Amino acid sequence: MHRIRGGSAQVDGARGRAGMSATLQASLCEEHADQAAFLWLLRDRAARSAAYGLEDLAELDDRIEAHLDGLRLAGDAGWEACRALLQQAEGGEVFGAAIVAVHRWDLRGLARVLDVGGGAPDVSRGIASALGWTPLERVRRLLPGLLSGRSPPALQWLGIAACAAHGEDPGAPLGYALLARDPRLRARALRAAGQLGRVDLLPEVRASFRADDEACRFWAAWSAALLGEGASALVLRELANGGGPFAAESASMAMRRMAPAVASTWLRALERSARDPRVPVSAAWALGDPAAVPWLLEVAGDPALARLSGQAISLITGLDLAAEQLARRAPSGLRAGPTDDPSDHDVAMDPDGDLPFPDVAGVSAWWRRRAAEYRPGTRYLLGRAMTREGLEHALREGHQIARGAAAVELSLRERGRAVFEVRGPGFAQQEALGRLG
Repeated sequence: MHRIRGGSAQVDGARGRAGMSATLQASLCEEHADQAAFLWLLRDRAARSAAYGLEDLAELDDRIEAHLDGLRLAGDAGWEACRALLQQAEGGEVFGAAIVAVHRWDLRGLARVLDVGGGAPDVSRGIASALGWTPLERVRRLLPGLLSGRSPPALQWLGIAACAAHGEDPGAPLGYALLARDPRLRARALRAAGQLGRVDLLPEVRASFRADDEACRFWAAWSAALLGEGASALVLRELANGGGPFAAESASMAMRRMAPAVASTWLRALERSARDPRVPVSAAWALGDPAAVPWLLEVAGDPALARLSGQAISLITGLDLAAEQLARRAPSGLRAGPTDDPSDHDVAMDPDGDLPFPDVAGVSAWWRRRAAEYRPGTRYLLGRAMTREGLEHALREGHQIARGAAAVELSLRERGRAVFEVRGPGFAQQEALGRLG
């Protein structure tokens, strides 16, 4: 009898330890899933931020990868932790769940992720990011199903986005998507045509210059500019003058597409006529002509535009406001971004939230001392002329805003060259740049 009781106690003890182990594993997986989702939200903004360079992005991505590894290694427990977060999913939650589902080759789990976020534009970006993060050889197994003409537009959108992230040509499905009735799919296909350097698709891209959908018109003009179409500048200028959501990006690409003298003349007109004062500031640094710096210093006197103007001056001249001790505190009373007031329905993020306020008097004095080092009429990025060498330096060493500009400029100089993806996983970018030499 004693033996029986002893054996039962041993079994109960083993079960207790197993239960505790399972509970601990579930808790650890929950932590991994929460942190991966949270860090993805940080890196989503970081990938478009002047506060991050490639090394910074790679460090953040290594932290995300450590949590993803914990989920992958945990097997079923890792997936269950991700699946639980899908009940209130945003971009970060679907990112982690998609990564784990594809790693496990759990097609039912992936279908669950797609059901939750595939059709919601803000959330589906997390899935697209996951497909761009996942090794291409594994993603290729999913592409036939995603890119099939029989698939819903939301899935085709994901397939094209995944291809663009990896620099993979989707082939014929991209051409079909350029004619899609669904405006979101069509816009994504138009963008991908330029990203991937598909010069052969230029006639189909041009056909969307007068599309009803503004996003389609913009991405058609943006890609056509990359593919060597001079008429794209006219469409881009129209969009910039219209003051819509693509005005700043349109003005920037128009500056890059036009001859510098023509661009400078239009910039002066844009300074006077733009509906949104941020548009000519963005256009000025895209052009990169130091002749615009005195005007940018004037604009920097407006607290609402000070940070953007300071960034524009830095992008042209290479001035580091923090290193030169030319940054200052925010002006008192300036309201930017969401507040703590529950009655305030404006929850839009401050677009300049990660930029310092320039000491305008100090920057003006700095410019008076250094202006002779820059040649008006020459285009600059981070203080270097926009030669191939200067652009490659910005792509490797600049912050994310400058790197994105350099990637586009390099493609403009070599028709048919794919645009380097500066928002991809940092470790993958470092490997790609290493192969370029």
